[in-house]
Amino acid sequence: MAALSGAFGAGLVLMAARISLHKAQKAGQVPDLALTAALDTLEEVQGHLRRLTDEDVAVFRGYVDATRLPRTTEEEQAARRAALDRAGEAARAAPLETAQACVEALEQAQACLPHTHPEVVSDVGAGAALLRGALEAALLTLDINLRHLEGEERARLQARRTGWSARGETLAAGILEDTRAAISRGA
Repeated sequence: MAALSGAFGAGLVLMAARISLHKAQKAGQVPDLALTAALDTLEEVQGHLRRLTDEDVAVFRGYVDATRLPRTTEEEQAARRAALDRAGEAARAAPLETAQACVEALEQAQACLPHTHPEVVSDVGAGAALLRGALEAALLTLDINLRHLEGEERARLQARRTGWSARGETLAAGILEDTRAAISRGA
């Protein structure tokens, strides 16, 4: 459900961007290009996170189905191991993809924040907080699925995990700090 939380977070940032764009147009101002570009990208990322929600359910179902395969004969055992390997690969790929999408949404939130209308600036911060939580949830799911993997593949995925975690944490912390500052100065 990390992807669903991420979709909600991206949705809050998207809502703030849309409102800010509408208010700028209503005031006769030319909308900032960074805001309109971020809005387009946020729509794509939010849609991707929604699709990942369904994929996560399918991945888990595939794993459960693989664990229920018979294992009486050597052929059945081999088929079960192969199915579990495929399910494990999918169970590692899905949370990594979710983490990446959360970081992409955080990047767009950072781009939107300076151009966000003061009345909805808190929504960018709230969206970033949800995205940070979704990122952490996705990475915890990855962590549990890395336990059964060894060697070079584990090291490669762990490096990606570490990168997404560091990037997301830096972005979220900065957005939250900037949001609080904007609120306290009356943006």
